[in-house]
Amino acid sequence: MAYRSLPKFNPEARFIANRAFLYNGHTLHPGEAVEGIPERRLRQLFERRDVAVAPVAAQHKEAAGAARKGRK
Repeated sequence: MAYRSLPKFNPEARFIANRAFLYNGHTLHPGEAVEGIPERRLRQLFERRDVAVAPVAAQHKEAAGAARKGRK
């Protein structure tokens, strides 16, 4: 099975889990936001396709929700 090529890695992007995996004693399930992982490890997870860049619409939705709650 051929894979599509990966987009360029951007450490500033928001990432979500593609599949369930354990990191630092915490299980991340598919669709969960991935935060607090060092850039080097995040790149490795990205290249193994364990994480993916979150869709832009989800990022805007999350920011809008935070703005309504008075957060940045």
